[in-house]
Amino acid sequence: MYRTRISRLLTAVLLISTTTAASEMYTWQDEDGVTHFSDQPFPGASVISIQAPQESTDPQPLVAETDLDTEQPNESTLPAASIQLTSPSDQQTVRDNQGNLTVMASSNRKLNQGHSTRLRLDGEIYDRPQAQLIWPLTNIDRGSHTLQVELLKHGKVIASSEEITVFLHRARINQRPAPLPVPK
Repeated sequence: MYRTRISRLLTAVLLISTTTAASEMYTWQDEDGVTHFSDQPFPGASVISIQAPQESTDPQPLVAETDLDTEQPNESTLPAASIQLTSPSDQQTVRDNQGNLTVMASSNRKLNQGHSTRLRLDGEIYDRPQAQLIWPLTNIDRGSHTLQVELLKHGKVIASSEEITVFLHRARINQRPAPLPVPK
């Protein structure tokens, strides 16, 4: 966390300093070990010299935004598609008297046009394919269940997660939610 703050602060300082040709920054640590950065000298501070990046004299080709939106990466340059379950974890016990369970996944592919995901609950396809990586499940029976997610491209499975087992505990299987109040 401490290093993250320093790197963010240093990045911000570097970005701000790019408006000048060359600049000096000062850094020091206080008695609590906190690193400080400033554009003003401080007793015992180290000097950081910052040079602005050189601008290129080569003209850059202009690309219309519509060209960027339609440009797709070459499939052969992408790593193999993968998808994995992030929540719940394997062998996790979930306690929910309503039988609610939220399944989340992550993939190394952006879900572009033609890509979708689907969930398998106990080996059976749950609902229809979707363009999201989260499935809110409701009224699931208590007991053990297997979960697996699949990444699809135009309906064809291109990656599958490992199958995991989760255990759903409910106080009573016939417990129903309280009815919603009716307005008068």
